[in-house]
Amino acid sequence: MANKKSSFSLSDVYKKENRRRRRVILGVIVFLIYGVFLGGAWLVVRSPLFRIQKIEVGGNQMVSGGDILALVNRRMSDGSFLKRLLGAKNILAWPETLSLDDLKFNPELKGLSIKKDYKKRSVVVTVEERRPFGAWCLMKPQINADETLINADASNGNISENLRSNLRESASSCWWFDDSGTLFAKAMHVEGNLIAVVDDYSQKNLGSGSNILPGEFIPNIFSIFKVISGGELSVKEIRLNDINLQEIEVDTYAGLPAGALAKEGLKLYFSLRFPADNTLAVIQSLKNQSGFDKFQYLDFRVENRAYYK
Repeated sequence: MANKKSSFSLSDVYKKENRRRRRVILGVIVFLIYGVFLGGAWLVVRSPLFRIQKIEVGGNQMVSGGDILALVNRRMSDGSFLKRLLGAKNILAWPETLSLDDLKFNPELKGLSIKKDYKKRSVVVTVEERRPFGAWCLMKPQINADETLINADASNGNISENLRSNLRESASSCWWFDDSGTLFAKAMHVEGNLIAVVDDYSQKNLGSGSNILPGEFIPNIFSIFKVISGGELSVKEIRLNDINLQEIEVDTYAGLPAGALAKEGLKLYFSLRFPADNTLAVIQSLKNQSGFDKFQYLDFRVENRAYYK
């Protein structure tokens, strides 16, 4: 009986020794993993291995490089905790691109991409700025007193005799818009036929980042611009009189404009409810007929119909 008890005691000792050995091994493994984790964290966060040495900004003309970098830094500061921990000087914290939502406070920018070179520890930020397609002018309220173009300024009640082409000088504000119909920067007074200029007497609360028209009308007004350009008309004014009517009115000169000596040409009426593409062939056909310069108007406000006088 005594030998039996001694045998059981030795077995318990062996078991305890094995458990202790396993705990030591497990502790060493945990310590090594923790050490590797700390080393990796130091390597990522503090090591110069991922510290940016050079940052370049390209493609920008309207927006300064400093403003672009501030935009990217704001994106990183609003990102995950890890990216905020890494900081803007760590190449791993930089995103590959910025979304349209990130760019909403910089409407001059159409897109932004970021290229990272880990070997050279450099970052190249390339932006795509919006390019002016035309100018959109928000006009002060005007009241036409009679057909001799004597106009009353509704804001102060003063009446002065002016050519309609000079009314744009009283515009509350003019904005450049791009080929997507987005307003993005203040525009100076623009004349001539080389760029589309629209005088808006209806909408009042447009500004940088706004669309020139409700979304469903934007493709249609660009088709109107295409027709005006393709028809080689001498444009005096493109007007939006009332957004609720969903119409565009175009005043032209009879021949080439020559300041105050230019004669009034025909008027064109377009609808914003449908594209104007098929009206170009009608205009070109009528221009080839004798007496075109005597036309008073061309009316395309009914789809697939043309009326003229």
